[in-house]
Amino acid sequence: MRDELEVAVEGIALRGRCGVSAEERAVGQTLVVDVRFTPRGTAALVSDELDDAVDYGHVVDLVREVVEGGEYRLLERLAGALVDGLWERLPLVALEVGVAKPAPPVAVPADVARVVVARRA
Repeated sequence: MRDELEVAVEGIALRGRCGVSAEERAVGQTLVVDVRFTPRGTAALVSDELDDAVDYGHVVDLVREVVEGGEYRLLERLAGALVDGLWERLPLVALEVGVAKPAPPVAVPADVARVVVARRA
């Protein structure tokens, strides 16, 4: 028997600059990020030690760095940049990142626009 561990950090709300128009990017808006991942190892299930886990505080810091540190026209590009950054810096075998824009500027009222990008080793 082999355990597989999935970790989720959901609802990371940050101020970012993402939009097709220059005005939308200049003003910025709240963007909500959900991250789900499978770490390379499962030692933390037994050891109860942070050194054996992927620290989700570090995950949040990396997400913040990407969202607040760049300017993006499309949610797809932002989600791709998040996947690239997390994948490069963390020991993962699977990763899924969702990025949502509440109340997107569309012709009729919509609660949210959301994209999801997934990667697996």
